[in-house]
Amino acid sequence: MASTISTVSLISSTTSSSAFPLKFNFPAKSPSTVNFRANPLTAANAASSGKDRVLGRRGLVFTLTATLPLLLPFSECIEAFAAKAVESDISEYELVKEEIRKVVTKGKAAGVLRLVFHDAGTFQVDENSGGMNGSVIYELDRPENKGLKSPFKILEKAKSEVDTVQPVSWADMISVAGAEAVSICGGPTIQVSLGRLDSKEPDPEGKLPAESLDAFALRQSFQTKGFSTQELVALSGAHTIGNKGFGSPTVFDNTYFKILLEKPSSGSMIGLPSDRALAKDDECLRWITKYAEDQDVFFEDFKKAYVKLVNSGARWKSL
Repeated sequence: MASTISTVSLISSTTSSSAFPLKFNFPAKSPSTVNFRANPLTAANAASSGKDRVLGRRGLVFTLTATLPLLLPFSECIEAFAAKAVESDISEYELVKEEIRKVVTKGKAAGVLRLVFHDAGTFQVDENSGGMNGSVIYELDRPENKGLKSPFKILEKAKSEVDTVQPVSWADMISVAGAEAVSICGGPTIQVSLGRLDSKEPDPEGKLPAESLDAFALRQSFQTKGFSTQELVALSGAHTIGNKGFGSPTVFDNTYFKILLEKPSSGSMIGLPSDRALAKDDECLRWITKYAEDQDVFFEDFKKAYVKLVNSGARWKSL
């Protein structure tokens, strides 16, 4: 029996507790079977002959041979469970995408993408507060969120359909919706993880960067959120869609950067003051030039920065 316990312990130790939650505790055959205070040296000297030791080894081999076939089905169950979990995640993601694409058109994509930035953009590294937590649904009446009620209602309809099959958090819904908005308009395909938890209250006010900031202040603001200058410029490229004046309002491309290189005047109706400020900063200008010259590089950097954005400050379901 002691050999059986050792065998189960050996195999169980190779399986994480999260994947294999069952614990086996086999009782000793009798109180005299287990001696917790036995001296290993004394026990070894007590062996009467080499023959006994050989039989002991054979007994262990026999025990392993008899026990392992019974335990192998558990291993197969674990693998099947893990595969099912991955399949479930993929199915849920496809369900969310499907419902989003039923309600988000090219004309509505810019508003949906803005909803992402205004939810995740409250994140503060030092305070570990804000971020992608769905709290924007409580903040729609704030001045900086003017115009976001419309994309919220659009996603609310899609979310209600998803919830009838598989409940999804607002944080996940908004994250996937922004990625799909980019793709619908011809931008890169972005895959994001699911499992974010929603906040039950609004985030603190005053955490979003103001539209009137100059480049230096913008860089400082994004730094407090854990983003580099390069990531700031890449994410700013989202303004290529919408009614900011950067080419077609429904096409996600690198036109934003090409127009910024023309340095539109402060009196121009093109873009926000913060957009025009980027082109006046040498470090920002370096990335603007790079993205204007190579759309593929912009797409790749935007994908990475977007995933980082929607993971910022997120609280996740326990695995």
